[in-house]
Amino acid sequence: MRPYLTIILSFFILILQAQKQTPTQYIDRYKELAVIEMHRSGVPASITLSQGVLESSSGNSRLAKFANNHFGIKCKGNWTGKTIYANDDAPDECFRAYGSVLESYKDHSDFLRKNWRYHELFELKITDYKGWCHGLRKAGYATNPQYGKILINLIERYELYQYDTQKLPQNEAPEEGEKINGVPVKIATKEETVRSIAEDNYLKDKHIRKWNDLPKDEEIKAGEVVYLKPKRRRGSEGKHIVTKTDNMRGISQTYGIKLKHLYKKNRMETGTEPKVGEVLYMQKKRDSDDPVKTQAKKPNWEEEKKFINPSSVNQNSIDSTNFDNPGAINKVTIEVPDFHIVVKGDNIYRIAEKYHVFEEDILKWNPSLNPNTMQIGQKIILKEKLADFHNFKKQETETQPNKTTDTDLNKMDTEEMQKNIAVDGTMTHMVIKGDTMFNICKRYGITVDQLKEWNNLENITIQIGQKLIVSP
Repeated sequence: MRPYLTIILSFFILILQAQKQTPTQYIDRYKELAVIEMHRSGVPASITLSQGVLESSSGNSRLAKFANNHFGIKCKGNWTGKTIYANDDAPDECFRAYGSVLESYKDHSDFLRKNWRYHELFELKITDYKGWCHGLRKAGYATNPQYGKILINLIERYELYQYDTQKLPQNEAPEEGEKINGVPVKIATKEETVRSIAEDNYLKDKHIRKWNDLPKDEEIKAGEVVYLKPKRRRGSEGKHIVTKTDNMRGISQTYGIKLKHLYKKNRMETGTEPKVGEVLYMQKKRDSDDPVKTQAKKPNWEEEKKFINPSSVNQNSIDSTNFDNPGAINKVTIEVPDFHIVVKGDNIYRIAEKYHVFEEDILKWNPSLNPNTMQIGQKIILKEKLADFHNFKKQETETQPNKTTDTDLNKMDTEEMQKNIAVDGTMTHMVIKGDTMFNICKRYGITVDQLKEWNNLENITIQIGQKLIVSP
């Protein structure tokens, strides 16, 4: 009887594994993360969710499954993190790989904020999702000319615009007698003190202070979570994104992890505070080559109360990577000449990057320019006022990339759209120093036998620089 039971169970497991996550399920799963990122970075939650649905095929693409990359971001710029290779616009392209979906969402926001191509988008209202969608397409986020309309279609189909006005999600306060991370807690009332809570629960004052990381001269505040037993060495969740209202003690209280262990797991010096947007680990220790960026100030509960005159703050000192003010971005001004003379090694992308001008505008201002046949010494117009628009004003525009209508797009199935955008081919891993067959298998969630079979390996020996197939 047992063999039959095993076969039946295996059959049902295979069915469950084969089921794909729907767009609605994807949105419900990651909507809070998108809202958190919106408040941290200024990227509308509707944009993040619609791009996630489209670029990752609702989390079902191989790039999403094997690299946690939900936005198809490639290894451009100064990326020094983990990588994975797949066929996209060109064969065997390098894509960024993340330790979690949370890291992918954070990097997507940072990617948009730090790239000059998208700076104009942050001047739009947070609720102007149509402006964002068309702006992303024009800025070259994707090569599909219908990209902007497809995003708008997804946002309106699933009513994602509702998340652009949502406040930061708050953790629900536990009810009396509940536990956090398996530890009993209570919520302090207005009349309660450390002493009264200790006496009511047959404990000592020092225990309440120790278990709640409360300094000697500080009193319990009304509404605060109070632990009635020691917190755990690990948190109730795997990771946490730091918001502007967070501090280490508050995070420790929220997830039921001892404050000293929260510092240890993140290799942080005791007393320091992480910068907004940093990802903190609460169940495993972070890699030594992945340090947490910290604030250059004392923890909130040790700071002296000082008056700061807002008028005295030098706006030029604001760091564009500090997301306390999502709307503030430091722009680099580039002096653009009237023309560019093509030199050896030039292509339209390099010219656009050099002068911070969109490729689309260069082609519009130079209607006879063929990007594939540029010649050394060729003169290219870089300013709109110098271009003769008389003969090509009625040509392709932002809102009319081709003859496909909005009605056509509404009839298109979301999965059909994703086939042409989501990176979903065979994935490969480049072996680097320190890699072993076992840690590669652990990273991609596969077995040693599978890795050996897909790569025709007879043993577990691998070499630096070797490319291994990590998905069938």
